[in-house]
Amino acid sequence: MATSVKNPPPARKATQARGRARRAELIEAGRKLLATHNLDQVGMIAVAETAGIPASSAYHFFPEIGDLWKELARTIAIAQAAEDLKLPRVDEWETLVELSLEFHQRVFNSDRAARQLMLGAHTPPDIKHAACKEDFRFGAALWTAIRRQFVLPELADSSELFFKALLIADVFYSLSVADHDRVTDAAMKEARLATIAYLRAYLPRRLARIDDA
Repeated sequence: MATSVKNPPPARKATQARGRARRAELIEAGRKLLATHNLDQVGMIAVAETAGIPASSAYHFFPEIGDLWKELARTIAIAQAAEDLKLPRVDEWETLVELSLEFHQRVFNSDRAARQLMLGAHTPPDIKHAACKEDFRFGAALWTAIRRQFVLPELADSSELFFKALLIADVFYSLSVADHDRVTDAAMKEARLATIAYLRAYLPRRLARIDDA
């Protein structure tokens, strides 16, 4: 006999909704503070004050400030990867790579929190590791964008390949952020050259289009 699953009572739903709202407010407050402060200058109490939330509640959602930074990095990565899935129709796969790198350059340059968390030279190792894992979202999104338009060879039909390619781009972006606190056009061009050169080891210069295959 099948057991029916009851919906949570309204009071619990309201509590859960408030909890999600407070988490989002804390994350946004952290992002706001990183726009004007360095990562090591911001603590949970400052984030709670900026969000207008009691510190005890803030620590309930994020026991350590590093937990909040990891969640913020994840939030940023999800938003950026979603935009990669909107890349336009093009004639060559290299163009999609270039458009993706240019998009991420613009986003990083407009968001100091993203630069610190994902490209910063002084980001703590555990946060850097979490941000690096979020790069997999970018690789998967670019892989999806390309395979929607082109027929990929079996060897290259893997999101991990594009994840590694974007890690190469990250090296140039990170060096630029360390020197200039922004991703310069020169760094973006170097990242494009290196990333496409890596992918060309697995992809032919011309790929059949999905609608022509």
